[in-house]
Amino acid sequence: MGKAAMCIKMLQILNTGRTYKVSELADLLETNPRNVIEYKKELDEVVSDSFGTAGFYIETIPGRYGGYRLHGDVAMPALRLTENEKVSFIEALDYLSSRNDFMAKNDFQVAVGKVFAALITKEIKKEENVLIINRYPLVMPQEEIEHRYNVIKVAIKQNKKIKFNYLSQKNTVKERIFDPYELFMYNNAWFVIGWLNSENHPGVCWFKLNRMQDISMTNEKYTMWKYYHKADYIDEYGFKSNGEWYHVEFIAHETYASLCRERIYGKNQVVEVIDDNSTKVSVDMQNKENIRVFILGFGENLDVLEPDWLKEDLKNIANAMLEKYR
Repeated sequence: MGKAAMCIKMLQILNTGRTYKVSELADLLETNPRNVIEYKKELDEVVSDSFGTAGFYIETIPGRYGGYRLHGDVAMPALRLTENEKVSFIEALDYLSSRNDFMAKNDFQVAVGKVFAALITKEIKKEENVLIINRYPLVMPQEEIEHRYNVIKVAIKQNKKIKFNYLSQKNTVKERIFDPYELFMYNNAWFVIGWLNSENHPGVCWFKLNRMQDISMTNEKYTMWKYYHKADYIDEYGFKSNGEWYHVEFIAHETYASLCRERIYGKNQVVEVIDDNSTKVSVDMQNKENIRVFILGFGENLDVLEPDWLKEDLKNIANAMLEKYR
């Protein structure tokens, strides 16, 4: 791919609105970081002549969480999509429209329509419908989750505190005054992270939207804590402060032997295929209660190798259940 094509591709990536580290752009462009810096210089020289009326430029954001960001609205040229790429858009639309935790489904549907309207392609034909099953959907109506999401979204935009009653896992309800920083999704559920100024828990924490009750935005403004970064609290494995990490080893049998090869359950995971009916998994997992629930889901088709406390807990649970249903 030539230099001009790489510059255009870089613009298309930046047009998503995100801030990208130079190393991220290099990976996406399949090149080295030095070339990415050269592409930006090239674009800085020619972009004002080609796109000046659009009023944009590539910003360099300093700091640990900085990188390159496209500033302003850009009218990118229409692209040709392959048939597989077009089908991926349609399947994504089907999937997201079927979920009750995707708040922007209407806007996404309009956006997809605009993309297809701008394409210089043949008529898009969908040969078959994709079967979408949303397993374990929330009991709560979609409208109620949307209401809570929208209240928080406006509060974040206006830097205003929110007030709500929160139902804890212990089934107790307590009023909260909260500074919302960001909305995010984890395990197919919406959360809000921000600052809670309370005597028992002053600091950054998060709340699950479907456990909120009587939510409203106050007139009181807040200032975001200057040292806040979401990456300090959440990563690809979940919440960083959600209990101690433990090294877990087990052997899964029968159907679970193949199923447990399909997913990543925690950090430093190593999967060893013993035979067609047995798979050994070594992984670091967080939170004792979560580990117990996870292991119990395998039923009798699993042998726990370590830790010892987990084997003892499972034995006590099994004895209690045997006594209960004797």
